[in-house]
Amino acid sequence: MNRLVKNTIYLIASLFVLASCQAKNEGISVSGMITNPINEGAVVVSEFQSKGLVAIDTFEVKDDGSFIGYLKVTQPGFYKLDMQGRRIVNLILNGSEEDVNIELDLEDEESPVIEGAPESEHVLVFDQMIKNMKDDQQMLNQQAMQAKMNENQAEFESITDEYMTLLDDFNDKVKKYARQAAPSVAVFYGISVLKPEDHMSFFKEMRDIYVTELPDHFFTEDLKTRVDYMSKLAIGEDAPEISLPSPDGEIITLSSLKGNYVLIDFWAGWCRPCRMENPNVVRLYKMYQDKNFEILGVSLDRTRDQWVKAIEQDGLIWKHVSDLSYFNSEAAQAYQINSIPATYLIDPDGKIIAKGLRGPSLEAKLKEIFG
Repeated sequence: MNRLVKNTIYLIASLFVLASCQAKNEGISVSGMITNPINEGAVVVSEFQSKGLVAIDTFEVKDDGSFIGYLKVTQPGFYKLDMQGRRIVNLILNGSEEDVNIELDLEDEESPVIEGAPESEHVLVFDQMIKNMKDDQQMLNQQAMQAKMNENQAEFESITDEYMTLLDDFNDKVKKYARQAAPSVAVFYGISVLKPEDHMSFFKEMRDIYVTELPDHFFTEDLKTRVDYMSKLAIGEDAPEISLPSPDGEIITLSSLKGNYVLIDFWAGWCRPCRMENPNVVRLYKMYQDKNFEILGVSLDRTRDQWVKAIEQDGLIWKHVSDLSYFNSEAAQAYQINSIPATYLIDPDGKIIAKGLRGPSLEAKLKEIFG
């Protein structure tokens, strides 16, 4: 083989090796050092995609605990790194990063040190907020249990008030930080601790930001869909019409009760928690039925006999309707009911003013309204 042929073969082989290395190393470098690693186990990388959390790569961990891999990021992404099955590291990448370094001690509960991926800091901040809230909540729960055991109602109520203040403060902190961190995809992680129905104006604000900043991201599409769907039943919105037959076949509408405070009570004869709650609802109805208060019972029963028998047995003396279609009921679909008992409280103008009231919370709300 002459020298020219040998040189040509060598050049082609060198180019092939170089191309292979470049393909393998394409993307953002993610390296790190695991202190106190285990003998077996790798770093398994998963990404949140539209279909859920999907494993996309595995980085080998060397004997000294070091590892390195490359991630090709085409849009802002949320990644979870399973560190040898012992710890999870959340990583936010927007595609502008070059070299990311992670340091983690598997025997230390402290947060990992992440360099080169500044948006990942948002997740650590949210995590610390959640941890602090859980710690405070656990402490108050213990104090409340002790107050109950001591039959100290005043102290119990004081602890309950303290918890509500704590919860409001936590929610405000989450929303404030989310506004600062937007439009990072880390915000989707942080606001998952909030109930959209209780913070609808905030969720609408976030939806509008991300529709502008990340319009094609599946996180944005999911947020938009949820907000648009749930905003129909947000506090202050018009209550959807209900028009269903009574046990006697008479069509009763929710709008016919306008001018009253109306408790829409979704229940069923087969629902044990509903039946257990009924005596409390009967008691409260008798207290306020002469004060502009009505109840519209919407049954999710399947048979008329079961429905009517439960009404008679429990002494439910208010208006009742049902299409006997279980959770496929027209009203259940309109009010997004997926479990019962469930309630909506409507004001005289037909606006939703409260949801999910039962037991003490229902009594407290009616007392607030009627005195």
